[in-house]
Amino acid sequence: MQCTNSTILLSVSIIIVNYRSAKFICDCLESAFQFPSAKNFEWIIADNDSKDDSKEIITSQFPFVKWINMGYNAGFARANNEGIRQSTNEVVLLLNPDTIILDDAIEKCYQKFMQGNHAACGVQMLNPDRSPQISGSYFAKGGLNHLLPLPYWGSFIKWLGSILKVQKPSIEKATTEEFVDWISGAFMMVKKNAIAKAGLMDEDFFLYAEEVEWCSRLKKIGTLCIYGDIHIINILGEVI
Repeated sequence: MQCTNSTILLSVSIIIVNYRSAKFICDCLESAFQFPSAKNFEWIIADNDSKDDSKEIITSQFPFVKWINMGYNAGFARANNEGIRQSTNEVVLLLNPDTIILDDAIEKCYQKFMQGNHAACGVQMLNPDRSPQISGSYFAKGGLNHLLPLPYWGSFIKWLGSILKVQKPSIEKATTEEFVDWISGAFMMVKKNAIAKAGLMDEDFFLYAEEVEWCSRLKKIGTLCIYGDIHIINILGEVI
């Protein structure tokens, strides 16, 4: 593994799940490779049977990418799990295709992460207009935070929570190191030793909420946090 000028050697395997997202992934990789640290990471693409020219487009520009052909549309959890199994480093980063890396965010996140005892971490995600995007959340009693996007019920729950002065389930904008109960899967860095104890993602989930359940197990191993002073852009991100 190559060394950088930093005091900590980089050891991150980055896993991106692809389903016909070649343009997004190329833009993501281009943004990461503005910074010298990117060449020290292991880049893994787990392809969910895109049946297009994704592999040719991506590997022609980035031939060092490790390409995993899932052979079918396996979903988010199964594809990431296979990436984790085939990764070679002590830390893995689950990264969405539609992300843009700002200001050497992956290296900065890794360095902070390895200096602490957290099991997993994320960063403050931004919308394309640089407004903050929810990156981490708390568990609301009874799982009520999953009802917040619903019409009528969501508004009622928010109103009731404000009356009762209940802690908001989501961190709208992290500015420092914020402890959370779960982290968005768009940028989620996890230590392999924590995964060995907590297990891989639950493959019964095809898409959505799998990182929530996974974080509930990881949190039994160690703390989870969002680094509010490290930013990336998540282009298609939705408010949690």
